[in-house]
Amino acid sequence: MTIGSLSPGKEKKSRRSNKQTVNEKAPLLPRKSDEAEEFDEFNGASFTGAVFNLSTTVIGAGIMALPATMKVLGLGPGIAMIIFVALLTESSIDMLLRFSRAGKSVSYGGVMGDAFGKIGRILLQVCVIINNVGVLVVYMIII
Repeated sequence: MTIGSLSPGKEKKSRRSNKQTVNEKAPLLPRKSDEAEEFDEFNGASFTGAVFNLSTTVIGAGIMALPATMKVLGLGPGIAMIIFVALLTESSIDMLLRFSRAGKSVSYGGVMGDAFGKIGRILLQVCVIINNVGVLVVYMIII
C-alpha cells in the first residue's frame, strides 16, 4: 500500500524554499508606533491596578510572615525587627529612586547593572527567581 504514485515525476520542492528568511535581530514585541495601530484595546496596566496588585502581595506576605516572626522573636524584639526592616525598606526605595533617575534606568535590573555591573545584575536575577520560587511554595502550602 503506497500513498504517492509510483511513476517517476517531478521531485517535490524543498519546504525551505517557500519559507521567508527570519531576521534574528528583529524585536519580539512591536515598537510603540506599531503597537498603537495593532493593539488598541490594551494600553498597559493602570497605576491603580499596579498599586492594588502590589498591596495585595505585600499584605498576603505579611499575613504569612508576621505571626511566625512574633512567635520566634517575642513581642519586643519582633516589633523592633519590624521597625528596623521598615527603615531599611524606606532607605532602599529612596536609593533606588535616586539612582534610577541619575542613571536613566527604567528597570530594577538596569539600576543594579549600573551599580554593580553584569555580575550584580545576574545576582539580582537569581535572587528574584529564588524569591519567586519561595513565594510559590508558600502559596502551594496554603492551597
